[in-house]
Amino acid sequence: MANALAGIARGSLLVDLNISTYSGRKQDNATRDEVTANKGAKSKRAASVYKSLFADCPELDAITRFQSKLRIDHYRLTQPWSDSGPRLVAMGTLEKHRDLMYHAEREFDALVTKFLDKYDTLVAAAAFQLGALFDRNEYPLRSQVRRKFSFNVVYTPLPTSGDFRIDVENEVQRELIAQFEQAMAEREARMAQDSWTRLHKVLTRMIKQLAPRADGKRGKIYDTLLGEARDLCDLLTHFNMSKDPSLERARLRLIEAMDGVTTDALKVEADTRVVVHDKVKAILADYEWGIEDVGSGEEESELDAPQPLAA
Repeated sequence: MANALAGIARGSLLVDLNISTYSGRKQDNATRDEVTANKGAKSKRAASVYKSLFADCPELDAITRFQSKLRIDHYRLTQPWSDSGPRLVAMGTLEKHRDLMYHAEREFDALVTKFLDKYDTLVAAAAFQLGALFDRNEYPLRSQVRRKFSFNVVYTPLPTSGDFRIDVENEVQRELIAQFEQAMAEREARMAQDSWTRLHKVLTRMIKQLAPRADGKRGKIYDTLLGEARDLCDLLTHFNMSKDPSLERARLRLIEAMDGVTTDALKVEADTRVVVHDKVKAILADYEWGIEDVGSGEEESELDAPQPLAA
């Protein structure tokens, strides 16, 4: 266990990404009281009403969309570590992750500046859009709103049981180290589970798009199908820190299934689609995934780490 953890510590870092934004939403108790009274509710807690202070604001919407997309990209390049907070970034993907964060922070600042530059105008427009719902006192000063936006990313080394230095009795220290290593083992298992879950999602998506239709027509092949699969294969070379041979074999088989294949070929060549479909389906068939509906393409959050049926 100690050697495995030390290997993960040498090959990765913890990364904390924290983005704070101004939601532009506020609880409206007066309207809540009107709603509950009109509906005959006996308790004000029967409903809650939130209003958008900026009913139509492309600038604020752009910040929200940016934040959501960045978190998706951040999750794609990292693996779960704790229940919340930091995630694990492998050294092999660190440069790509740092580049993403570098450009993201600048884009975030530009979007925030664009919103703040129009803030006073947007507040005036909200008075017209909200009608009787408008209350100027609910709009902070622009300087106060600016402080609600922040972008912070921090990389830190991964602790190991050897870092557990504490001035307590030896027996207590041994118990604490054992608890720490148990927690680390569970997190290592969560990382492995994450890799298998990502692979399962890609494989089932490929099968769904490549499967022959009952009416004989071609199914819809999206341009991202092969790109996402190849991107995952690249990430798995870095994510497989425990050197799981089963995961590596599955990864290599997926690469082989896509070797020399193009999106255009999948769209127009029925034979190519059948060959790739059958190879991908065979990969799924060789592992116990712990998921009943293999063809659904839905990601399972509690996927058990699969075991190969055959070596």
